[in-house]
Amino acid sequence: MGDKAVGVAPVAVPRRAWKALAVASAGYSLMSFNTTSTNLAFDDISNTFSAASPSTLSWVASMFFIGLASLLPISGRLADRLGRRRVFRVGLLLFAVGSALSALAPVAIVLILARFVTAAGGAMIVPASLAVILPEFPRERHVTAVATWAATGPLAAALAPAVSALILAVTTWRVLFAISVPISLLAFLASFKLLGESKSERVGGTLDWLGVVLGTASIAALVYAVGPAPGRGLSAPSVLAAGVLFVVLLPLFLQRCRVHPEPLLNLDVFLMKPVWVANLGNFLLSLAGQALWLLWPLYFSRIWNYSQVQTGLALLPGPILSGIVTTAGGRLSVRYGHEVLVRWGPLVHLMALAWPLAFLTATPNYWLCVAPAIAFSGAGWALTSPPLNSGVLSRVGPDYYGEVNASFNTVRNVAAALGVAIGVAIVGKSSGPAAVAAYDRAFWACVLCGLACWFVLFFLYPRRSSGSAPPVLPVVKPDRSVR
Repeated sequence: MGDKAVGVAPVAVPRRAWKALAVASAGYSLMSFNTTSTNLAFDDISNTFSAASPSTLSWVASMFFIGLASLLPISGRLADRLGRRRVFRVGLLLFAVGSALSALAPVAIVLILARFVTAAGGAMIVPASLAVILPEFPRERHVTAVATWAATGPLAAALAPAVSALILAVTTWRVLFAISVPISLLAFLASFKLLGESKSERVGGTLDWLGVVLGTASIAALVYAVGPAPGRGLSAPSVLAAGVLFVVLLPLFLQRCRVHPEPLLNLDVFLMKPVWVANLGNFLLSLAGQALWLLWPLYFSRIWNYSQVQTGLALLPGPILSGIVTTAGGRLSVRYGHEVLVRWGPLVHLMALAWPLAFLTATPNYWLCVAPAIAFSGAGWALTSPPLNSGVLSRVGPDYYGEVNASFNTVRNVAAALGVAIGVAIVGKSSGPAAVAAYDRAFWACVLCGLACWFVLFFLYPRRSSGSAPPVLPVVKPDRSVR
């Protein structure tokens, strides 16, 4: 799955591979759309379930993110063991069922549980949707496939607020959930004809189910502890309990992974320098990027008094440019190697993080104060994240596609939750011109994360010799015995 050498023409891609990529990307886009589409519907949902408290209704969003992040690792592992197409199909069906239950929910608790079912489906879709298409593409074009797939999710997530605002203006919040049902089912039916089955050839033995429980519970506790919710602060008993649970469970989980012959996470893989450096860079990129995409909508609504529709439209240049740059970035990766983009892409993203500190004021001036930053953000992400994702997969080989991609996305989701929590903690509920100073402090925090991301990827990410493809590093599994 290596990058092409400089000056060599790209290898042709079969038409079937592009069709498979379209089906897989549709599933990934559907999941990503749901991560942000319901943010604007919170007030409407609260009005429908007026008997439920705000803290109870906050679980509508929290349950989705907790379920998604915590179930990604086991979903990736099962995709490698049971078959990527099989897990992708099951994920689509679960997503359809969860979406239908969400649209029809008679009471708040049913909606909360339905969102967990939807998250479980999404957790199966994400790792399987990428792993299932890579065998369809020539190894030399895997960077292009990953770049295209990786662009569709954030594009859908960024478009969701604007689309949701328009839907809510003419109908109810239930439609936001209902529209996912036919799309899921269409992708499910298309998968029978367009997707082939593949699985890891290294599968053997019984998966460590105790490790699965420990790992899933520790990630769920972490996401709950860092994920913001109405009326809940860092000192809340539930948050402190979740933090303690994470601190206790994480070492037990890692120890279990170290000694079991079939762990949830193969630490031999994740201790490879290309893998841990890529995940550290991914964490810092997502931490800063998600915080930024929280700060802009808050700034628009609280200081510039933008409506929901105005806010959604104001954010559109980022995902649009991201899609364009991703295509160009994929070609550059094929020609020059993904390492070039991984080292320099974070600097473009850093410009987006620093721009508000130089130009953003309490007086609305979208084209000077925000539009360039949104453009740089979309371009910087497109130049960094997709090649980083494809690069880390190229270093581990096909046996670990599902597991490594799931972990990459778990890191991204945990970082996103933490970035949002930090942003909320810094700006609080401040609004009006006097709140600009609080937002400046938040932007400075984003800049520091952006600098750290560039430093990690520029100086630590492994380079390759000119004109040579990066090797697939061998994984030597030690002789382990369960203790």
